[in-house]
This record gives sequence, C-alpha cells and structure tokens, in this order.
Amino acid sequence: MAVSNQKGGVGKSTFTVLLASYLHYVKLLNVAVIDCDTLQHSVSNMRKRDIQAVEKNEYYQQQVIMQWERINKKSYTIVESTSDGARDTADELLTRLPELDLVIVDLPGSMDSAGVFSTIVNMDYILTPIVADRMVMQSSLSFSTALLDYLKDKDVPLRNFLFLWNKVDKRVSTEVFDIYNKIMVKLNLKVLDTIIPESKRFDRELSVTGNKLFFRSTLLPPSSKMLRGSNIDLLAAELCIILGL
Repeated sequence: MAVSNQKGGVGKSTFTVLLASYLHYVKLLNVAVIDCDTLQHSVSNMRKRDIQAVEKNEYYQQQVIMQWERINKKSYTIVESTSDGARDTADELLTRLPELDLVIVDLPGSMDSAGVFSTIVNMDYILTPIVADRMVMQSSLSFSTALLDYLKDKDVPLRNFLFLWNKVDKRVSTEVFDIYNKIMVKLNLKVLDTIIPESKRFDRELSVTGNKLFFRSTLLPPSSKMLRGSNIDLLAAELCIILGL
C-alpha cells in the first residue's frame, strides 16, 4: 500500500509512521516501510532521530525494553528507495521477509518525480490523505479519476484509491468538506469512514529531552493517552478489513 498525494502537507509520512507503528507494535502484524521521498526521506530520518533519542534518554530505553518483553518483536524494517524502484524493493523485501503482512510505501509529494506513476499502478492500494482545501481536492480528484478511468480493463495490480479525510476541525465551517464528500460519493470513489481530526498531537515525536507524551515514533507505538481521540486505531481497524489483514 502506497501513501500518496501529489500535494504536500497532507500528512503522508505521518500516517506512514503511525500506521506502521500501531499495526506492528500493537496489532502485532509484520510491517515494513519503503521510504521513497528522495528529497527528504522523512521516515528513515525519523528512525535515526528516534535511535538518538533512545540512546540519550533512560525513559525511552525502559519503554523499548518493556516493549521487547511484551511482544518479543524487533522494530519494523525501513528501507530507502527511489520511486521507480519501489515495487522491485517491495518484492525483494517480501522475498527476504516472507512473514511480512504489509509493506507501506511513502511516496514523494509530486507526480513529477520519476517513476511515481508506474509505482502507483503497481501497488495493491493507494491511501490518499486529503484535506478540505480546494486546491488539494481539485488536484487529488482530477488525478485519481483520470488514472482510474485510464486503468479500466487494464491488467495492473492497483485495486483502488482509499481516500482519508485528515485535519478535520469540526469547530469551523465544514462547507468544503461536505461539498467534496458528496462529489466523491457521486464519482464512486472509496472514502474511508474514519475521519482524522485536526490535532497538534500528530507533531509530537521522541525528543532528546525525554518528553513522555509522544505520538509518532518508528520504535514505539503511539502512547495510549495520546491515541485516544486520534482515530488512528479506528483507521487501522478499517484498513485491516479492506486489506484483508
């Protein structure tokens, strides 16, 4: 499953990490991540920061030890790749680690990057985070509908786009959200039932200062306190049903 949107700032890398960590460490599925964001390598760089934070902080060290005693699992594999090499990298991972249940591919936020199109059509599913912004929605809908129409009757692995509403703030006007939700239903696009709320918690990660309230980490799952109300657990459950995990 690739996490992709040709617009930046919609939460691709954040969802890649949160889903991988929750499914691997909490639901005990075997997950691997392929980081294809060649400009930033956000996921692999987060793993490096996480390791540094754990090395310098006793609290995190205790959390890692307790997790090992509880689930007896290593951290999930993260490998870097180019967009055009993602499918080959995934196949290599599945050959080397046949126990894998899910490979999540974090794609760059531009369709101009070499190989993004071919990678998308060679994934099984595309998870597309969207926000209630007209520019994001016009770009996302035009690309996905054009691609799905182009792929009709073609023999490719891609089964469907899965659209995920992110950063939804129910305290402000939902006019754009409501309008595009209706449009997507009419276009027979698959919109997930789970809605991710606007929240500062999605930016909280491990730090060398030892903040005990963290949310995203490649070495540990989201803390149970911060998980409540985030809907990440609901998202994972919904995806497990769709993906047959």
